[in-house]
This record gives sequence, structure tokens and C-alpha cells, in this order.
Amino acid sequence: MNYKEIIMITAPDPTLYWILIAIYTSLVAGSIGRFIALRHAEETKRRQRLASLRTWWLLVTLVAAGLLAGRLGICLLLTAASCIAWFEITAMFNARAQDQIAIGAGYVLIVINYFLILIGSISLFVVFIPVSSLLVLAVLLLIKGEPTGYIRSAGGLLWGIMFLGYGVSHAALLLILPSSASGPIGPVGWFFFLVILTETDDIFQAIIGRRFGAHNRHRITPTISPNKTWEGFFGGMLVIVILAPLIAPWLTTLGRQAGPFALSAPLQPVVGPMLAAILISFAGFFGDINMSAIKRDSGVKESSKLLPGMGGVIDRIDSLTMTAPVFVYFLSWWMA
Repeated sequence: MNYKEIIMITAPDPTLYWILIAIYTSLVAGSIGRFIALRHAEETKRRQRLASLRTWWLLVTLVAAGLLAGRLGICLLLTAASCIAWFEITAMFNARAQDQIAIGAGYVLIVINYFLILIGSISLFVVFIPVSSLLVLAVLLLIKGEPTGYIRSAGGLLWGIMFLGYGVSHAALLLILPSSASGPIGPVGWFFFLVILTETDDIFQAIIGRRFGAHNRHRITPTISPNKTWEGFFGGMLVIVILAPLIAPWLTTLGRQAGPFALSAPLQPVVGPMLAAILISFAGFFGDINMSAIKRDSGVKESSKLLPGMGGVIDRIDSLTMTAPVFVYFLSWWMA
């Protein structure tokens, strides 16, 4: 185990500082634009959008701190996010009193899962949550001896931990994978690449969907997520397909790899990042409506009120539950 990789002793690469400066500059510009746009907005809408803006500042600062702290910082950040999301999802499931021990065990499993990433144990990480959650949660539910509601509790808890614990943690797995070990700023660049594309896709799907799709009602899933439109979906995808080749050289080596195809020199820098962006866009969409479906089934609009203007942690990491594993498996194929 290389403890220097776990707890960053040396200063981060200077390139990371410049990237963070660029992110904060964009955030400042976006904040100014939002203040201007909301000058004459209705008061309720204005308060909601400004609360959302404050939350964005908080989230960007937390992610920046995690990036500067290296593997330990990112693992701690995502452990907290997964544990809070686990709390939110179990509350939405209306868990039975006899489910509380299993729910408590879920927190332990999530923490152990991230600890395996922290110490660099890829082989154990791959099997730990799928196997341990299946066995541990089932046993703890069964020892209560109450069959009424068992299948809903067992299925719901397993569903929650697989997406919010295992799925999200694939983002941290990028810090120890051989395929993402190199890059301009090291493994954190691959993590940052994934997060930027996932969140940018989310933002522009919403913005473009409201701007161009709301009146035409070209809804994709009207009963699950009525605000999701074809205009927003393809608009968000287009934005990150353009963005990916621009930021990939700063964060990853994706554009330097020919992948499984015999690509010519002009195509090599753009094809890999663009394919990654397309997959991230599709995965992010399904991650989003996946959580929207459970919220509708539970009769709630937001997973919690923890993040003002945004809802809960689930509302912020729902896309990442699918984009993270999809991106990891794409890299395993492309970088082989």
C-alpha cells in the first residue's frame, strides 16, 4: 500500500490549480448572469434560484477540497454523499421498524466499500457490495421473522445500496484503476472529467429543455419525469460531446489512446472523449429518471431538503449512479 497516494503529502500538480481557477471563474460568470436574469423575476422563483446558486458554490468548494486532498479527500467526500443518500432512500421506502438493523448495516457496508478503494483493493471492491449486501441485508431482515413486507424491504434496500453505494463509488474507483493511473494531473483528473461531464449534461438538459422543449411538450417519459424532453436530452449531449475533447487533454490521456479501432491521427484526440461523452449522457439520463421513478412511487418530489434549491443528495448524484460505472467499464474497454 502506498500511503503517499492515500494521504497527499506533496502539493497537487499546478495544473489542477489552474483548472480549479477556471471552474471558479465560470461559476462567478454564471452567478453574475443569474443575478442579472433574476432582476425582475417573481420573488419565489428568485429565492429558489439564488438558493440553488449558493448550493452550487458549496458543492464546487467541497469537490475542490476533495480534489486537493487526493484519494483520501475524494473517498471521504463520496462516503459522506453515499451515506446521506442511503439515509434519504431508506426514508423514502417507508422502511418497517424491523428493517432498522439492516439499514444500519448498510452504512457499515458503504464505509467498508470506500475503505477498499482507499487501500487500493480493486479485486475486493468489485465483489464486496454485490455479495455482502445480498447476504448481510437478507440475513438481518430474516432474523426478525416477519414475512409481511419482506420482498419490498429486501428489494428496496438492495436496490438502494447497489446504486447509491456501489454505483457512485465507481467514481472513486477511477483513483486506483490502472487504466486511469496516468494523466496531466494524475488519477484525480479522470474523476474530475467524469464529474464535469455528468453535471454539465444535467445542467444543459434542464436549461435547453426549459428553453426549447417546454412549449412543444416533446416529453420522453411523461409519467416518470415530465420535464425531460428530447430537446433537452440531445442538447445536453451535444454540449458535452463538444466539451469532452476540449477538456480531455487537461485531465486525462483519453485522446492519446487509439482504443480498439485503427484511428487516424486527426481522429484519435476526439473519438475517445466523444464516445465517453455520449455514453455519459445516456447513462446520466437513465440514472436521473431511475431515481425519479422511485421518488414518484414514494410520493415525494425531492429526496430531502438538505441542499437548498436542489433538494437532497440523491437529487444531485442520481446521474452519477450510472455514469460512474459506465465510464469505468468504457475505460476498461477503450484503454485495454
